Amino acid sequence: MGVNDKRDNLACNPVMIDALEVSRAHRARYFWGNLNTPSLSRVSLSADCLEHGRVAKFGKVRTITTRSNSIKQGKDQHFPVLMNGKEDILWCTELERIFGFPVHYTDVSNMGRGARQKLLGRSWSVPVIRHLFAPLKDYFACE
Repeated sequence: MGVNDKRDNLACNPVMIDALEVSRAHRARYFWGNLNTPSLSRVSLSADCLEHGRVAKFGKVRTITTRSNSIKQGKDQHFPVLMNGKEDILWCTELERIFGFPVHYTDVSNMGRGARQKLLGRSWSVPVIRHLFAPLKDYFACE
């Protein structure tokens, strides 16, 4: 179903939100709804999402998808992390942090790195969903 079909059937225009605004990765997606969302604040790829001894080469990472080469950055396809002076891929635990999940969240059923990345590549960015649902706390506040 195309964007225009969704707009016509849902009777509202979509909002484009890029996870770049609230997390460490690009992930531009359309969202339909009638909630007002607060303004966004940017964060960058930093030591808090990388394992000890690893250094980010970029402030943000491109959209991470189910494809293994989506981790490489830019036209020259560089790996986003330096470890011991050499380029390296993002580890699964680092991808989980980038998406806002707890460390080892996808470490189940002996899934390999590729399967874990595919799972994360199909997921929503937790910070984006938290941002979208933030207005609901005013409607459903507990006393």
